Amino acid sequence: MWERGAGFTLASGSSSCAVASVLRRMNLVDEKVKIKMLGGELLIRIDAAWNIEMTGEVRQIAEGTLSNELIEDLDK
Repeated sequence: MWERGAGFTLASGSSSCAVASVLRRMNLVDEKVKIKMLGGELLIRIDAAWNIEMTGEVRQIAEGTLSNELIEDLDK
């Protein structure tokens, strides 16, 4: 997967929902679609009103500390 602003990523929920929506719109899949990515699988469900529900495993992949400068910039 390639995400704008992030580059290569093992998985993307928003991209998976977009792909599932296009496939559903083209009548290529049913209401439930399993999207497989390097980082794991997501089950996407799209109802008749085009509400999208995403279900999948959650894993921590990184840990970090924000600098005081960044936190100050975010408060502006």
